[in-house]
Amino acid sequence: MADTADIGQGKLSNSELLQVWIPYRLEALETMLWAYDKSHDYERPRKMQVLVEGRILLQGNTAAILNPMIEVGFIHARSLMEFMGLRVEKGHLASIVSRRQDDMGIEHFRDTRGMPLPKVSPQAVVATYNGKPADAERALVAMFDLANKGLAHLSAWTWGGYTDRELWDACEGIRMLIQNNLYTPLGIPMPDAPRPTSADASSAP
Repeated sequence: MADTADIGQGKLSNSELLQVWIPYRLEALETMLWAYDKSHDYERPRKMQVLVEGRILLQGNTAAILNPMIEVGFIHARSLMEFMGLRVEKGHLASIVSRRQDDMGIEHFRDTRGMPLPKVSPQAVVATYNGKPADAERALVAMFDLANKGLAHLSAWTWGGYTDRELWDACEGIRMLIQNNLYTPLGIPMPDAPRPTSADASSAP
């Protein structure tokens, strides 16, 4: 089972990470794929409105609303991969050697025998993927590149020639790696992302 002690005063507990924040980030990947798919339905931006119970919550064009959903998905993907212990070095997957003091990583959890979970290695990524090893690595490297070079700072990088296939493979692979290397060794099911309660809905303006 998971160690539920806080890592430092005021930090998230392992239980919160397992039950709330990892499912939330995984759901962000699904939202990204949905938004990416919808963004290709229009050759140019169209007017778009978001309604909640018949009332306009947000309006703009499709690019202004869908693009942030796509871009934040790249950041969540990077976060989940780094949590598992992965990084990129010279265009290839590598293992994180050390973490910052307030980082939370998969190794902070203990399995059903009380042993710390190991970081996910690049070799484990390849073993999990049902296809060519080079394709598995390229898919996850793509997410790091899109987050780091495409969003986190301005660079001369030109999107690396990545395709829809890398995007879908990466999202599917990240979910599978989280399931196989975190929730399964802990002996618990991977929860769905938290949904608003009726009380939350009734308090909305």
